[in-house]
Order: sequence, then C-alpha cells, then structure tokens
Amino acid sequence: MSDTDNRYFRLGGIAIAVYAVVMISAGKLGWQHLGLVALGWACVTQQKGPRRFVHDWWPVILFWLGYDSMRLFSDSLLSRAAVEAPFRWERVIFPSPEADVWPFFFARWREAHSGETWARAVTAVCNLVYFSHLAGIPLVLLTFWLRGRALLFRRLLWALTVINVAGMVIYFACPAAPPWWVYQNGFVQPTLQHSMPAAEVGSVPVELFSFSANRFAAIPSLHAAYPLLLTLVLAAHRARSRAVALAGLYAVAMWFACVFLNQHYIIDLILGAMLVPLALPAARRPPDHLMDLNVAMDG
Repeated sequence: MSDTDNRYFRLGGIAIAVYAVVMISAGKLGWQHLGLVALGWACVTQQKGPRRFVHDWWPVILFWLGYDSMRLFSDSLLSRAAVEAPFRWERVIFPSPEADVWPFFFARWREAHSGETWARAVTAVCNLVYFSHLAGIPLVLLTFWLRGRALLFRRLLWALTVINVAGMVIYFACPAAPPWWVYQNGFVQPTLQHSMPAAEVGSVPVELFSFSANRFAAIPSLHAAYPLLLTLVLAAHRARSRAVALAGLYAVAMWFACVFLNQHYIIDLILGAMLVPLALPAARRPPDHLMDLNVAMDG
C-alpha cells in the first residue's frame, strides 16, 4: 500500500469513528452498528485481507452508512409521506377480487386462516424470502468476490450502486407509506408518536420494525429491484442457465412475498423494477476499481 492509500484508509477510519459518535449522541446506536467496529478496524489494520475488503466493497459500505443515517432524520419526513395516493393508484390499476387492493386481500386471508398449519407455513416461507433481502444479495456478492469472479462482482456491485443512489434520492424526496399502514390506520398521516405497526396476526414480526432506518420508504421497492437486477446481470454475463433460472424464481418469490405480507403495493414493485434499466449500463461496463486484486479476471 502506498502512503496515499494509507491516508485514505486512515480518513475512512476517522469517518467511521465520527459516524459512531453521532449515532451515540443522537441515541440511535443499536446492535446493528457493531459492524462499525469491524469496518473501523479494517481501515486501520495493516492486514491485507480486511483492507482489500474495504477497497473493493466501499460502494456497498457507503450505501449502508447512507441508508442507516436516515434514522437521524426520517421522523422529519413523516409529515409529507404519501399515504392516500399510492392506495388510490393501486386500487385503480390492480384491484383485488374484493374491490380494494391485493395486499389487503392477503392480509384478510391470513387472518381468516391464522389457525391453519399450512397457512402459517406459507406465511413463514414468505417471511423468510422477504427478510432474505437483508443478506441474500450481499451473500451473492461475497460469493463472487471470494471465488475471484471479479468482473461479475463489479457488474453486480456497480449496478446495485446506481439503484441504491436512485432509491435514496427518491426516499428522501418522496416518502411513501406501505400498505400495512393504510390497512391499520386508514389515511391518517404518520407522526413521530404513531409510526409503528400494530401487531398483525401472521405477518412480519412487529419488533423488527424498530430496527428500520426508515419505515416509510415504500417507493421504490428495492425488494423488487434487487432480485430482478441479479437475474438480468447473470443473464447478461452468460452465467449458467440454472443460476439465471434460480435468480428469476427468487425474484418471483420476493415479489409475491412483498404483496402477500402487506409490505408493498404492486405499483411499489413496478416502480422499483423501473430502476433496473438505469443500472444495466453500469453492469455492462463497470468501473475497474479492482486493479490490485491478485485474482484472475474472468470474462
């Protein structure tokens, strides 16, 4: 590592320390911030492995810190969160058999069948798929990185970065309520004192919402965008047909889970999918920021 590289790593370590102090001062530090310790250590250690991770993964690290920082100001967005408009558009474009919307239809179905084992099993599988969003794509990226699939890693990494940046901008500019809010509260505007979901039989565990940096970031749905992007990047990279098919199946399962669990309207998913074409150019010609990797560059 050159002196310039060392200086950048030291600055990164200082920035992470400052971020941790800000979170502590704001009373927003949680168990999920334990990762800051590992990142700070990776910036100051002289070991090549951790430093290489920071060097290669910095777009993902910046997005995680950026999204996590929304917990500092997301409460100030509540007063302008769109509540009624997404529901109205959904009911016009994708009405359910009961003349409202599909997320509500499935919520009532879960409540009606809450005592049946097979219905609980479907809900559990959907929860598993839905929460795989937190680790699924990062694990895919990690697999590519560890196996030396540098080109495929860069393609997915930078395409995700484009989607993440677009998503962050839209979340700040146009906060939107998810369907569970309207289902439980009608068109009431969320407030600082009233923004958590009430307990809902058979749905997503309510306790997990307390860890969310922004509970009113329904549009666009990155749950929809990520697996679709993965499928298209693998196809463009001419990966094995089995891998492309599995990614496509995962995308379908994720879209269904989002609606079934009352977490997204269908229009949220479509708007998330519309970000994918914006990201594909970055997948076709990703920036070459892995110049010092001692691995074979695949084609």
